[in-house]
Amino acid sequence: MSPFQEDPIIVIGAGVTGLSVATLLQSQYPEIRITIIAAETPTTTSPSADYASMWAGAHYRPIAGSTAQLKQEAEMAQRTAKVMRRIAQESPEAGVAFLQGVEYLEDPPEEILRLKTGDVYASTNDEFRVLEHAELPFGAKWGCEYRTWCVNVQPYCQWLLDRFITNGGQLIGHRLSSAADAFDFARQIGLGRVKIIVNCSGRNFDQDPKVKIIRGQTVLVKQRYSKTVTRQNRDGTWTFLIPRPNGGGTIVGGTKEIGDPETRPRPETRQKLLEQAAQAYPDFVDSVDKFEVLKENVGRRPWREGGFRIETESVAPGQRIVHGYGGGGRGYELSWGAAERIVELVKASAPAKARL
Repeated sequence: MSPFQEDPIIVIGAGVTGLSVATLLQSQYPEIRITIIAAETPTTTSPSADYASMWAGAHYRPIAGSTAQLKQEAEMAQRTAKVMRRIAQESPEAGVAFLQGVEYLEDPPEEILRLKTGDVYASTNDEFRVLEHAELPFGAKWGCEYRTWCVNVQPYCQWLLDRFITNGGQLIGHRLSSAADAFDFARQIGLGRVKIIVNCSGRNFDQDPKVKIIRGQTVLVKQRYSKTVTRQNRDGTWTFLIPRPNGGGTIVGGTKEIGDPETRPRPETRQKLLEQAAQAYPDFVDSVDKFEVLKENVGRRPWREGGFRIETESVAPGQRIVHGYGGGGRGYELSWGAAERIVELVKASAPAKARL
């Protein structure tokens, strides 16, 4: 009998990172009791803006760059794309679909301009192609197309949670005050000895000074676009369309407002987003009055300076917290790649005689 049947592992958070980590741990180590503790879950009727996974687009748009952080994120994103491809093929009900991605940039950086048709951009065999100048809309200086994926976020997270529960996982709805608080809480509710906590809380209970909130407002419309398309404007703003698979409509967006605490949709922002989309993508909807609006979304993304925090912290003899938070607006894009790295730290954090 594995000693981990007496020493369960707790995962904090039921966002896309926490759910990915919990299901991956469970699939690799079925003998271990895994419990998710979360204040909000995919079954929450009215999720708050801080439950960012419920308000994401969500699609995979690569970000080129030469820094160590961007190189690490590129590796995690490409690994995630491989897993998402398998999910789309084997479990279409999960709400993941591969389709064409298109990008237009008004002020492309040098590393983008060095790309050429046939390069690996999103993942291997992604059919990456740099667009000809004649294919670009007015004002765009560079563009490309490639194969990528989109997610219908609520069904996808529900699918992950259902798999977790079906395979013996436990979900406890509770709002913790800190990651370390989970050790005492586990003892209070009779979970047994807990030596490892996996902290996928998003913004680490506001205890990490490197974490900032990025407010994102989007609009969900009934019409479905055939591809996901993004235009990055010279002033740093974005206009994008993200189809949600399985009849979920299309996300029209969006904003990136650092430090903005407002959780309610702003009517003037909604109007601007729809106007920009109609102007940029008239082949989708060519006037604002033709949009069939289903919902207005506001999510507060937990962006972290320096990127995802994936590391182990010893808080007391025999007690460790494996941190995995701060993915910002790239939670879905990096989810499986990040989960694999987090699970490796969990494995390394186990006591030597009970090493996973």
